[in-house]
Amino acid sequence: MGYELKQTATGGFQVWDDLSGATNAVVQCLGGAVTRGATNTALVGTLPANAQIVSIFVTVPVVSNAGTTATVSVGLSGGSATFFSAAQDVKAAIGNFSQAATANWAVSAGKQLVSVTYTETGTASTAGTAYFAINYIVN
Repeated sequence: MGYELKQTATGGFQVWDDLSGATNAVVQCLGGAVTRGATNTALVGTLPANAQIVSIFVTVPVVSNAGTTATVSVGLSGGSATFFSAAQDVKAAIGNFSQAATANWAVSAGKQLVSVTYTETGTASTAGTAYFAINYIVN
């Protein structure tokens, strides 16, 4: 089994299992912090061809103090901001929130560019922290 350290499009790093000699797929992760802003969408990485999402988590150690609402969603770059997960409230409570699986977690024959969107309404936030983890395997 071989591993490579690759740089993502956003400047982060991921450990890549090239599956050479592996008998089972290794769970890999696209993860990072969410940047607050009225509506801020960031490209966070690429799911390679034949990848299947196995879980998505949004972790909120510090709730947003936006005036009305604050949410985080995981989407498809150039497509729907909620393609992979519904908008998760990051204003109401701290915690580690598992996102419900959707039909879009199925294996895709081509690579998919993944984005994370933070959206808030009302008075702009001055505090709040959220992280995401998109766990997947390559079949």
